[in-house]
Amino acid sequence: MDLKNCPLPLQDNDLNVKNHLYTIENHGLGPADPRKSNEDFWKQKAMYWMTTEGLARGRLCANCEYYYNTSEVEDCIAAGPAYNLKASELPLTPKWADIEDHPVAYCTKFDITCSPTRTCNEQEMGGPMDDERIKYEDPTKSSIDDTTEEL
Repeated sequence: MDLKNCPLPLQDNDLNVKNHLYTIENHGLGPADPRKSNEDFWKQKAMYWMTTEGLARGRLCANCEYYYNTSEVEDCIAAGPAYNLKASELPLTPKWADIEDHPVAYCTKFDITCSPTRTCNEQEMGGPMDDERIKYEDPTKSSIDDTTEEL
């Protein structure tokens, strides 16, 4: 696969990490370890979204319109340096947990690899965007936007 057709953060882990840190700091990406209850995190999200904690817990990257887990994204991740990127290697305290063996999707809003079990303040229900959905909505559109920008 030719990586030049992939989003820049899937070609450059330093850019991917930079974008992750920006999204964590400025857009509430988290939680650090989705396997834990994270009550404070979800209460804050519920207040931010003006909903209940239970409904906030359902607003995940996995069902966000910016969450792309297409075959094109999978190929870009598998063929590039993003495949080896680990959440636990982000320079954060507390350390982030690795949920998957390798990144599985791409967030087009913040130009980062993403986990289906995390979320951010800008989560928009309407995803995931996968091959079938892309083909259905606009058969002429690529499955990823190749005009990514640095944050």
